[in-house]
Amino acid sequence: MTAPLTLIRVVDTETTGLTDPKELVEIGWTDVRFFPTGWAIESGPHSRLVNPGIPITPGARAAHHITDEEAASGMPPDHARALISPGPDYICCHNLSYDAPLLKTGKPGICTFKCAKETYPNLESHKNGAIWYALGLGGGAKQMEPVHRAGPDSWTTAHILLDLLRVLAVETMVEISANPLRLLKMSFGKHAGLSFGELPTDYLDWVLHKSDMRNDPDKADVVHTARLEWVKRTSDPQPQPQARPQVEVVDPDAWRKDIGKAF
Repeated sequence: MTAPLTLIRVVDTETTGLTDPKELVEIGWTDVRFFPTGWAIESGPHSRLVNPGIPITPGARAAHHITDEEAASGMPPDHARALISPGPDYICCHNLSYDAPLLKTGKPGICTFKCAKETYPNLESHKNGAIWYALGLGGGAKQMEPVHRAGPDSWTTAHILLDLLRVLAVETMVEISANPLRLLKMSFGKHAGLSFGELPTDYLDWVLHKSDMRNDPDKADVVHTARLEWVKRTSDPQPQPQARPQVEVVDPDAWRKDIGKAF
């Protein structure tokens, strides 16, 4: 059960690029607290520019429009991380697997992307802005602008978090966030396009117990979803080969013994 005044810090980052080595260019956060009246935004959005010490790639700059010169005026990355680490009980990001290695907080994490996919699987898009509009969380609020900047994006994600907290406990969200993503459909192979509920049981068995997908990090979401479907169909997630039925051995001379007993 969530303790009173629990604080979830919703964090967003803008970075030098999508692939390593990458570093912070901007950090933004919005605080969500559990008050006696329920969950609500306590403060934010806040943001700070960060000097990454390495160039910003053209692709990253095209998204957030922060120049190397602007970033050079920011604080060191470790100082930015120190701003958001103390205080919160949980850290929340819309793409936790991307942001968490940059933040290095050590706090339990919530991924609103995974939780939204779990709760609202049929949305057209699970980007934070698309979820905002699909769920009718409000109009074009000033706090959402400019998009692809850390402060405004943290504010948008905080409202998605508030909506999810209506139907999911914090502990459930942490559990969902720690697991691979639950998929809707197979995207490859002979069963591409089928939902996991439509997959043959022997194919689920192959994915889980015989294929190389079990050892492929890129297939973790497929294996995770197949396992969830497998558990729905059987109480044993690791089935063993069925034992052969015992065959009764009949003594062909038993009738002689029975006759002997009669005399």
